[in-house]
Amino acid sequence: MTGRRVGGPRVTDPRVTDPRVTDPRVTGSRVAGRAVAGRGLPRRALLTGLAGVAPLVVAGCSSGASGSSGKPAKAAKGAASAPTSDPGGEAFVMVIRHGEKPDGDHPGLDENGKRDGKSLTERGWARAKALPALFTPPAPGLRTPARIFAAADQGPLAGAHRMRQTVTPLASRLGLAVDTQYAESQESALAGAALAGAQPVLICWEHSRIPRIVEALGATAAGAPAAWPDRFDLVWVFSRQAGGAWTFQEVRQHLLDGDA
Repeated sequence: MTGRRVGGPRVTDPRVTDPRVTDPRVTGSRVAGRAVAGRGLPRRALLTGLAGVAPLVVAGCSSGASGSSGKPAKAAKGAASAPTSDPGGEAFVMVIRHGEKPDGDHPGLDENGKRDGKSLTERGWARAKALPALFTPPAPGLRTPARIFAAADQGPLAGAHRMRQTVTPLASRLGLAVDTQYAESQESALAGAALAGAQPVLICWEHSRIPRIVEALGATAAGAPAAWPDRFDLVWVFSRQAGGAWTFQEVRQHLLDGDA
């Protein structure tokens, strides 16, 4: 199975490449379009709806840089290079970048519509609100997550709010709390937690540090690119059978106008 792409629950023959899945080692592969969700929604409708769900999800985690267990975030020292405690069992880990971030023409907006440089843009909020359509039911190559992680946005190691904001609507749809107890720079501890618990897992992270997650999972030989592309519309999927080698596939979201 080493180096082969494995489709999601809708693909019955692993030898058939789903049109939605991009194999970086096969040139010319394309992904079929998907019904666009979250398109053309007014800003007020986007932010009003999301302001209602955010407290529900964040309530599952304690304040500060701690998660739902109430434990404080792990120390960052050595976290990125420390070996992951891997039980070696069956695993299915999906990784996404947060939704669109502010630039000179598109300000960040918090859940109440107030300008905030650490929050998503209007398009980022549209992506967040559309994300449940990608996982419930899951698109080919994906699975509905049993647990959702996002980088800590509270406490001394806090990063931006965009990771948590991106997965909040999906977590709310599934009745899950977003686990934010791990901060950027703690990818090794994050990977250990992802592998130790229920599968499948979805992780929303800052794109420049996603390769560190891949390394911490022990999946560097699976075929993922060395760096995350300059895009917001991808899902990286890493899967393995118990005791087996990791496989990699890239799934395009096709949630908003302009998604490739």
